[in-house]
Amino acid sequence: MAKQESFRVPHRFPAWVSWGAFFLGLTGSISLRLILVAKAYRPQLIDVFWYVGVCGNLVFFLFRAYITSRRRKTIEELHLLEKLGSRRPLSSTDLEALRYIVASVQVSKERWNYLIISLCSLVAILWDLWFRFLRQG
Repeated sequence: MAKQESFRVPHRFPAWVSWGAFFLGLTGSISLRLILVAKAYRPQLIDVFWYVGVCGNLVFFLFRAYITSRRRKTIEELHLLEKLGSRRPLSSTDLEALRYIVASVQVSKERWNYLIISLCSLVAILWDLWFRFLRQG
């Protein structure tokens, strides 16, 4: 049996998994930025925010790495880039794999996570600079 015929195309995770990863990553990222606020008002919360942030980000990025690995393995195992580049006919497995990859990218919440992380980072930096300026003034 050929490698392609034995390769099983991964299935997408249920929507709740994607949303769960999104909120976990968001919680981790916001927690890390809240350390600045805790430092100013409630220093005893710094450790809590740090552990929630690091653990949340750890799980989120491990999940993202796993998803990327599944997509990459699918592309490599089925030689999809080579087939597309040479315009060779695609098998039903190839088409199923392409559908999985495209659908996986389409439903991914990572773009929103990265946007919100960036905005929270900007707000955290501005807040910290503003707070430091007021303290010195």
